[in-house]
Amino acid sequence: MRAIVHSIHSQVMETIAGLRLAEVLSLDSHLDVSLGGDPAVYPPALRSIVQRTSVHALMREVSGGVPALGSSAERRAPRVVVAIPERMLARHASEVEAMLPRSLRTSDPEESVASVVGFLGEKLGIEVHASPPESLTALLPKARAAGPSSWLLDLDVDCMQEMQEECFTQIRGAGPGVLQPASKVVEFVRASKPENITVSEAMTSAIRDPESNFSAFVRALERLGYAVEQRGVYESDAEVIKGIDDCREFYTRVSRPLMKKNMGSMMRGDNSRFEREERLAAREFFRRRGYPG
Repeated sequence: MRAIVHSIHSQVMETIAGLRLAEVLSLDSHLDVSLGGDPAVYPPALRSIVQRTSVHALMREVSGGVPALGSSAERRAPRVVVAIPERMLARHASEVEAMLPRSLRTSDPEESVASVVGFLGEKLGIEVHASPPESLTALLPKARAAGPSSWLLDLDVDCMQEMQEECFTQIRGAGPGVLQPASKVVEFVRASKPENITVSEAMTSAIRDPESNFSAFVRALERLGYAVEQRGVYESDAEVIKGIDDCREFYTRVSRPLMKKNMGSMMRGDNSRFEREERLAAREFFRRRGYPG
Protein backbone atom coordinates (compact mmCIF):
# COMPACT_ATOMS: atom_id res chain seq x y z
CA MET A 1 0.00 0.00 0.00
CA ARG A 2 1.27 3.45 -0.83
CA ALA A 3 0.46 7.10 -0.14
CA ILE A 4 1.89 9.60 -2.60
CA VAL A 5 2.35 13.21 -1.49
CA HIS A 6 2.11 16.01 -4.08
CA SER A 7 2.28 19.77 -3.60
CA ILE A 8 -0.74 20.65 -5.71
CA HIS A 9 -3.85 18.73 -6.62
CA SER A 10 -3.29 18.70 -10.38
CA GLN A 11 -0.06 16.70 -9.95
CA VAL A 12 -2.28 13.76 -9.04
CA MET A 13 -3.28 13.54 -12.71
CA GLU A 14 0.10 12.19 -13.76
CA THR A 15 0.12 9.70 -10.91
CA ILE A 16 -3.26 8.17 -11.71
CA ALA A 17 -2.79 8.11 -15.49
CA GLY A 18 -1.30 4.62 -15.30
CA LEU A 19 -3.80 3.12 -12.87
CA ARG A 20 -6.78 1.02 -13.87
CA LEU A 21 -9.42 2.41 -11.58
CA ALA A 22 -13.07 1.56 -11.11
CA GLU A 23 -13.60 4.39 -8.64
CA VAL A 24 -11.99 7.57 -7.37
CA LEU A 25 -13.09 8.96 -4.02
CA SER A 26 -11.85 12.49 -3.44
CA LEU A 27 -12.08 14.19 -0.05
CA ASP A 28 -11.90 17.94 -0.58
CA SER A 29 -13.26 21.24 0.65
CA HIS A 30 -13.83 22.48 -2.92
CA LEU A 31 -15.41 21.16 -6.08
CA ASP A 32 -12.51 21.35 -8.52
CA VAL A 33 -14.69 21.48 -11.62
CA SER A 34 -13.77 24.77 -13.24
CA LEU A 35 -14.89 24.52 -16.86
CA GLY A 36 -14.04 28.02 -18.03
CA GLY A 37 -10.80 29.04 -19.65
CA ASP A 38 -8.00 27.21 -21.39
CA PRO A 39 -4.82 26.32 -19.45
CA ALA A 40 -2.88 26.97 -22.67
CA VAL A 41 -3.46 30.73 -22.31
CA TYR A 42 -1.41 30.66 -19.08
CA PRO A 43 2.41 30.71 -19.07
CA PRO A 44 3.94 27.21 -18.92
CA ALA A 45 5.10 27.82 -15.34
CA LEU A 46 1.48 28.27 -14.22
CA ARG A 47 -0.36 25.58 -16.15
CA SER A 48 -0.11 22.90 -13.49
CA ILE A 49 -1.18 25.38 -10.83
CA VAL A 50 -4.20 26.66 -12.75
CA GLN A 51 -5.41 23.11 -13.41
CA ARG A 52 -5.66 22.43 -9.66
CA THR A 53 -9.18 23.96 -9.87
CA SER A 54 -10.27 21.44 -12.54
CA VAL A 55 -9.01 18.15 -11.13
CA HIS A 56 -12.36 16.53 -10.35
CA ALA A 57 -13.59 17.30 -13.86
CA LEU A 58 -10.44 15.78 -15.38
CA MET A 59 -10.13 12.61 -13.30
CA ARG A 60 -12.42 10.50 -15.43
CA GLU A 61 -10.47 11.50 -18.54
CA VAL A 62 -6.96 10.63 -17.37
CA SER A 63 -7.49 7.49 -15.31
CA GLY A 64 -8.51 4.01 -16.35
CA GLY A 65 -5.14 2.78 -17.57
CA VAL A 66 -5.82 3.62 -21.22
CA PRO A 67 -2.69 4.20 -23.37
CA ALA A 68 -2.26 7.75 -24.65
CA LEU A 69 -3.14 6.65 -28.17
CA GLY A 70 -5.98 4.36 -27.13
CA SER A 71 -9.35 4.92 -28.75
CA SER A 72 -12.26 6.31 -26.76
CA ALA A 73 -14.03 2.98 -27.23
CA GLU A 74 -11.32 1.32 -25.13
CA ARG A 75 -11.70 3.75 -22.26
CA ARG A 76 -13.49 2.66 -19.11
CA ALA A 77 -13.86 5.84 -17.10
CA PRO A 78 -13.96 5.33 -13.35
CA ARG A 79 -16.76 6.47 -11.13
CA VAL A 80 -15.80 9.70 -9.33
CA VAL A 81 -17.22 10.61 -5.93
CA VAL A 82 -16.34 13.92 -4.28
CA ALA A 83 -16.97 14.20 -0.54
CA ILE A 84 -17.23 17.91 0.24
CA PRO A 85 -18.55 19.74 3.32
CA GLU A 86 -22.18 20.79 2.93
CA ARG A 87 -21.35 24.43 3.66
CA MET A 88 -18.67 24.51 0.96
CA LEU A 89 -21.05 22.86 -1.51
CA ALA A 90 -23.55 25.66 -0.83
CA ARG A 91 -20.82 28.26 -1.38
CA HIS A 92 -19.90 26.68 -4.71
CA ALA A 93 -23.54 26.69 -5.79
CA SER A 94 -23.91 30.39 -4.93
CA GLU A 95 -20.83 31.21 -7.02
CA VAL A 96 -22.23 29.29 -9.98
CA GLU A 97 -25.56 31.06 -9.53
CA ALA A 98 -23.87 34.46 -9.70
CA MET A 99 -22.38 33.57 -13.09
CA LEU A 100 -25.76 32.83 -14.68
CA PRO A 101 -27.90 35.35 -16.56
CA ARG A 102 -30.38 36.94 -14.15
CA SER A 103 -33.31 35.22 -15.84
CA LEU A 104 -31.88 31.77 -14.97
CA ARG A 105 -31.05 32.41 -11.32
CA THR A 106 -33.05 31.03 -8.44
CA SER A 107 -33.57 32.58 -5.02
CA ASP A 108 -33.84 29.14 -3.38
CA PRO A 109 -30.43 27.95 -2.04
CA GLU A 110 -31.56 24.31 -1.90
CA GLU A 111 -32.66 24.42 -5.51
CA SER A 112 -29.35 25.97 -6.49
CA VAL A 113 -27.39 23.21 -4.77
CA ALA A 114 -29.61 20.53 -6.32
CA SER A 115 -29.02 22.06 -9.75
CA VAL A 116 -25.24 21.97 -9.33
CA VAL A 117 -25.29 18.39 -8.02
CA GLY A 118 -27.54 17.32 -10.88
CA PHE A 119 -25.32 18.95 -13.48
CA LEU A 120 -22.18 17.31 -12.10
CA GLY A 121 -23.83 13.91 -12.10
CA GLU A 122 -25.44 14.10 -15.52
CA LYS A 123 -22.77 15.96 -17.48
CA LEU A 124 -19.48 15.10 -15.74
CA GLY A 125 -20.24 11.78 -14.06
CA ILE A 126 -19.31 13.14 -10.63
CA GLU A 127 -21.31 12.07 -7.58
CA VAL A 128 -21.31 14.56 -4.69
CA HIS A 129 -21.40 13.36 -1.08
CA ALA A 130 -22.03 16.15 1.46
CA SER A 131 -19.67 15.25 4.29
CA PRO A 132 -19.90 16.69 6.89
CA PRO A 133 -22.72 16.32 7.87
CA GLU A 134 -23.08 12.95 6.11
CA SER A 135 -20.70 10.31 7.41
CA LEU A 136 -17.74 9.06 5.38
CA THR A 137 -18.62 5.53 6.48
CA ALA A 138 -21.62 5.63 4.15
CA LEU A 139 -19.09 5.37 1.32
CA LEU A 140 -17.52 2.15 2.61
CA PRO A 141 -19.78 -0.32 0.77
CA LYS A 142 -18.94 1.25 -2.60
CA ALA A 143 -15.21 1.29 -1.85
CA ARG A 144 -15.22 -2.33 -0.73
CA ALA A 145 -17.19 -3.36 -3.81
CA ALA A 146 -14.52 -1.85 -6.06
CA GLY A 147 -11.71 -3.82 -4.37
CA PRO A 148 -8.58 -2.34 -2.70
CA SER A 149 -6.49 -1.99 -5.87
CA SER A 150 -9.35 -0.80 -8.08
CA TRP A 151 -10.08 2.48 -6.36
CA LEU A 152 -8.13 5.56 -5.34
CA LEU A 153 -8.53 7.67 -2.22
CA ASP A 154 -7.60 11.22 -3.20
CA LEU A 155 -7.02 13.55 -0.24
CA ASP A 156 -6.82 17.31 -0.65
CA VAL A 157 -5.67 18.16 2.87
CA ASP A 158 -7.72 21.36 3.04
CA CYS A 159 -10.71 19.11 3.78
CA MET A 160 -9.31 18.61 7.30
CA GLN A 161 -9.78 21.06 10.14
CA GLU A 162 -6.26 20.61 11.53
CA MET A 163 -4.60 21.41 8.19
CA GLN A 164 -6.01 24.89 7.65
CA GLU A 165 -2.77 26.67 8.62
CA GLU A 166 -0.71 24.22 6.59
CA CYS A 167 -2.48 24.16 3.21
CA PHE A 168 -2.50 26.50 0.22
CA THR A 169 -6.23 27.29 0.12
CA GLN A 170 -7.47 27.84 3.66
CA ILE A 171 -11.09 27.83 4.82
CA ARG A 172 -11.30 30.79 7.15
CA GLY A 173 -13.72 30.85 10.06
CA ALA A 174 -14.81 27.24 9.75
CA GLY A 175 -16.30 26.30 13.09
CA PRO A 176 -16.68 22.81 14.56
CA GLY A 177 -18.45 20.36 12.27
CA VAL A 178 -17.79 22.20 9.01
CA LEU A 179 -14.64 20.31 7.94
CA GLN A 180 -13.43 16.76 8.53
CA PRO A 181 -11.32 16.08 11.62
CA ALA A 182 -8.09 14.32 10.60
CA SER A 183 -9.01 11.47 12.97
CA LYS A 184 -12.14 10.73 10.90
CA VAL A 185 -10.10 10.57 7.72
CA VAL A 186 -7.57 8.21 9.33
CA GLU A 187 -10.42 6.06 10.59
CA PHE A 188 -11.90 5.92 7.09
CA VAL A 189 -8.54 4.81 5.69
CA ARG A 190 -8.32 2.14 8.38
CA ALA A 191 -11.78 0.84 7.51
CA SER A 192 -11.58 1.08 3.71
CA LYS A 193 -7.92 0.04 3.14
CA PRO A 194 -7.34 1.55 -0.33
CA GLU A 195 -4.22 0.26 -2.07
CA ASN A 196 -3.41 3.77 -3.33
CA ILE A 197 -3.81 7.16 -1.67
CA THR A 198 -2.86 10.51 -3.17
CA VAL A 199 -2.31 13.46 -0.82
CA SER A 200 -2.01 17.05 -2.01
CA GLU A 201 -2.18 20.78 -1.23
CA ALA A 202 -0.01 20.76 1.91
CA MET A 203 2.57 23.55 2.11
CA THR A 204 6.19 22.53 1.64
CA SER A 205 6.96 23.98 5.08
CA ALA A 206 4.42 21.58 6.63
CA ILE A 207 5.72 18.60 4.65
CA ARG A 208 9.27 19.31 5.83
CA ASP A 209 8.35 20.03 9.47
CA PRO A 210 8.27 16.83 11.58
CA GLU A 211 6.18 18.64 14.21
CA SER A 212 3.43 19.77 11.80
CA ASN A 213 -0.13 18.45 11.79
CA PHE A 214 0.56 17.19 8.28
CA SER A 215 3.54 15.13 9.43
CA ALA A 216 1.43 13.69 12.25
CA PHE A 217 -1.18 12.67 9.66
CA VAL A 218 1.48 11.03 7.49
CA ARG A 219 2.79 9.08 10.48
CA ALA A 220 -0.76 7.84 11.10
CA LEU A 221 -0.86 6.52 7.53
CA GLU A 222 2.51 4.83 8.03
CA ARG A 223 1.21 3.11 11.17
CA LEU A 224 -1.60 1.72 9.01
CA GLY A 225 1.03 0.15 6.74
CA TYR A 226 1.36 2.78 3.99
CA ALA A 227 4.69 3.50 2.35
CA VAL A 228 4.81 7.28 1.86
CA GLU A 229 6.60 8.87 -1.09
CA GLN A 230 6.78 12.38 -2.51
CA ARG A 231 6.32 13.45 -6.13
CA GLY A 232 6.77 16.97 -7.44
CA VAL A 233 6.96 18.70 -4.07
CA TYR A 234 7.91 22.34 -4.67
CA GLU A 235 11.07 23.81 -3.19
CA SER A 236 9.24 26.62 -1.39
CA ASP A 237 5.78 27.79 -0.42
CA ALA A 238 6.49 31.21 -1.95
CA GLU A 239 6.72 29.75 -5.47
CA VAL A 240 3.33 28.07 -5.21
CA ILE A 241 1.62 31.00 -3.44
CA LYS A 242 2.78 33.47 -6.11
CA GLY A 243 1.53 31.16 -8.84
CA ILE A 244 -1.84 30.72 -7.14
CA ASP A 245 -2.16 34.49 -6.62
CA ASP A 246 -1.35 35.24 -10.27
CA CYS A 247 -3.83 32.61 -11.51
CA ARG A 248 -6.53 33.84 -9.13
CA GLU A 249 -6.05 37.46 -10.15
CA PHE A 250 -6.25 36.61 -13.84
CA TYR A 251 -9.41 34.57 -13.27
CA THR A 252 -11.04 37.24 -11.08
CA ARG A 253 -10.11 40.29 -13.11
CA VAL A 254 -10.05 38.90 -16.63
CA SER A 255 -11.40 35.41 -17.25
CA ARG A 256 -14.49 35.48 -15.04
CA PRO A 257 -15.75 38.88 -16.34
CA LEU A 258 -15.25 37.62 -19.88
CA MET A 259 -17.23 34.46 -19.07
CA LYS A 260 -20.09 36.52 -17.66
CA LYS A 261 -20.01 38.78 -20.71
CA ASN A 262 -20.15 35.79 -23.09
CA MET A 263 -22.33 33.48 -20.96
CA GLY A 264 -25.26 33.61 -23.37
CA SER A 265 -23.28 32.29 -26.33
CA MET A 266 -21.33 29.84 -24.15
CA MET A 267 -24.56 28.29 -22.87
CA ARG A 268 -25.51 27.73 -26.52
CA GLY A 269 -22.24 25.85 -27.01
CA ASP A 270 -20.32 28.65 -28.76
CA ASN A 271 -17.10 29.42 -26.87
CA SER A 272 -15.21 30.96 -29.77
CA ARG A 273 -15.60 34.62 -28.83
CA PHE A 274 -14.78 34.02 -25.17
CA GLU A 275 -11.69 31.97 -26.07
CA ARG A 276 -10.43 34.60 -28.49
CA GLU A 277 -10.89 37.45 -26.02
CA GLU A 278 -9.35 35.49 -23.15
CA ARG A 279 -6.30 34.55 -25.23
CA LEU A 280 -5.61 38.16 -26.18
CA ALA A 281 -6.14 39.45 -22.65
CA ALA A 282 -3.91 36.74 -21.14
CA ARG A 283 -0.98 37.70 -23.33
CA GLU A 284 -0.92 41.24 -21.99
CA PHE A 285 -1.82 40.34 -18.41
CA PHE A 286 1.04 37.87 -17.91
CA ARG A 287 3.53 39.98 -19.85
CA ARG A 288 2.99 42.75 -17.30
CA ARG A 289 3.74 40.28 -14.51
CA GLY A 290 7.09 39.31 -15.98
CA TYR A 291 6.28 35.90 -17.48
CA PRO A 292 7.99 35.15 -20.80
CA GLY A 293 5.71 35.42 -23.81
